Amino acid sequence: MKIAVNAGSLSQEYSQIFLSLAKTNPKEVFLFLLNKETDSIFPSNIVTIIVEAKRNGAIGQMIYSIKLAAALKKYQADIFISEKRISLKTKIPQLLISPDLSFNHHSSFFNKKQLDFFKRNTPLYLSKATEIIVSSNFAKKEIVEKYKTDTQKIRVIYPEIKNDFSPVDFEERELIKEKYAEGNEFFVYSGNIGLQQNLLNLLKAFSSFKKRQKSKMQLLIVGNAGAGYNEFMEALHLYRFNKEVKVLENLSEKETQRIVSSSYAMVYIPFYETAAISALQAMIHVPLIVSSIGNFKEFFNEAALYADPQNFKDIAEKMMLMFKNEHLRKELTEKGRAEMTKFSGEKTASVFWEIIQSTAAVSNIKQ
Repeated sequence: MKIAVNAGSLSQEYSQIFLSLAKTNPKEVFLFLLNKETDSIFPSNIVTIIVEAKRNGAIGQMIYSIKLAAALKKYQADIFISEKRISLKTKIPQLLISPDLSFNHHSSFFNKKQLDFFKRNTPLYLSKATEIIVSSNFAKKEIVEKYKTDTQKIRVIYPEIKNDFSPVDFEERELIKEKYAEGNEFFVYSGNIGLQQNLLNLLKAFSSFKKRQKSKMQLLIVGNAGAGYNEFMEALHLYRFNKEVKVLENLSEKETQRIVSSSYAMVYIPFYETAAISALQAMIHVPLIVSSIGNFKEFFNEAALYADPQNFKDIAEKMMLMFKNEHLRKELTEKGRAEMTKFSGEKTASVFWEIIQSTAAVSNIKQ
């Protein structure tokens, strides 16, 4: 079987899954479609194919879709797997992972051309896909209700969280505080840095917290540049408490883990989210404040405080509650350990493999 994977646009979580599948299935050929050359060393059964995406926008996506279909035909792929969007120009079975529905929730982050593109093509992607994988029942319900998609072809697979986070002892925690927060306690956000992650409301909430608590608490924003990064950094420059907010970019995964594990609490309040990987990773070591919308209650249950992401005053209230109540912090962390059982284990790759086999079988039936 030849399994084509749109590897150039996969998130790290899914990249690791398909690398693992390639290693555990050496007799199968994996075609990794990339948009540029890479220095990565892959197993011998992975063939890398360059399919360049030279233009953005609707025309660029159409050209890219045609190029993908041509590559799939040339290399005789049995199945195509892609995250967020698929090719509308190929006839082979396709597995669509985590279709992007964020434009339905916050259209202000998209220009008119982008919105038109998503509104026109998302129903086509969902209809064209042989199988669809989403990370929550919330996402599945949204697709079924809004796009009338057959519920039978949508599979829910919770993110698999490897428990790489290690608790930090008192000494290490004090060193982290000295290095990054001038020796003070700190709230932390970890993830993409930009307007789409609702970081402006986080700043407003932190201002409200500081004005009411008069504490030396700081806020660390850890991650890499995302959509709306420049606009956020400009706003931060004018922010009243900017000396007590540290933006830490491009840190190693290990260092990020040390910072998160040393935090007073994580505040993760995006407008719309599908996987929430960074918050899930942190759940068993630090208490969480997360968005009250979307799939978060399905993920965290009673292991987090919930705040309305649209209301910075509500976010600030939860930050103050966390600050005042040490018992609550410990209770949330204990409940987080229990909730993590939903996201642990090595089952994700095997479930993916079962779906790949059944989806690819559609091709053989048609032939």
